[in-house]
Amino acid sequence: MATALEIAEFLDKELDINGIEDNSSNGLQVENTGKIKKIGFAVDACLETFQQAVEAGCQMLIVHHGLFWNKGKFYLNGISYNKIKFLMENNLALYAAHLPLDKHQTYGNNIQLAKLLGLENITAFGEHHETSIGFLGEKTTSLREVKKLLEKNKIQTLTLPFGKEKIRTVAIISGGAAGEVGEAIQKKADLYITGEPLHHVYHQAKEAGINVIFGGHYETEVWGVKALMPVLKDKFKIKVEFIDCWKKLMNIL
Repeated sequence: MATALEIAEFLDKELDINGIEDNSSNGLQVENTGKIKKIGFAVDACLETFQQAVEAGCQMLIVHHGLFWNKGKFYLNGISYNKIKFLMENNLALYAAHLPLDKHQTYGNNIQLAKLLGLENITAFGEHHETSIGFLGEKTTSLREVKKLLEKNKIQTLTLPFGKEKIRTVAIISGGAAGEVGEAIQKKADLYITGEPLHHVYHQAKEAGINVIFGGHYETEVWGVKALMPVLKDKFKIKVEFIDCWKKLMNIL
């Protein structure tokens, strides 16, 4: 078994967290003591996720959306204080990987979605984003078949069906990248898949004649942390578990 520092050192190198500009303070955000017997994996560093990780017997949590952003001033009070206090009182280490886990060509959210769709001839996409974190690929299919596959894998399919039913090229950026539909139009993609919708994208997509699917910010960003689970399980011979607090919320709604 390894320590949180040793696991973080491996992830820092494997994900190349220093090789990309990001608003997130990627890496080991909160340290702990002792050996890691079990790691939890989640999308968000929220109190509910922390609580579920502790209940599951985890000593470390790896998330996509961490606690520290914008690399500016940080005040340890209120909600922030409660989160840090809980982590320290429960000896739970926290590691975050934001854009490095969107962009990664093996474990990233976007490449995992591209593989799920069976895309070929995959190239980088997202030049107008903070960095090129998405992918553009090819597959002869239909909008209907893409939606069926996404729904089968619990991804939302809020759709702007303004393009051709027959699909050849697909562009993907997970999470909050609806604004990149302009680049998808420039690249002549038949379909653009992202997480959250934006109001103006409706008319932009309709006037350009492109299909857009909004799969949900959360639903399009579980893939990276899930892809890391077997890697760390085999590398460090430890237990792993995905912490899905979104499932609870959806049951409430």
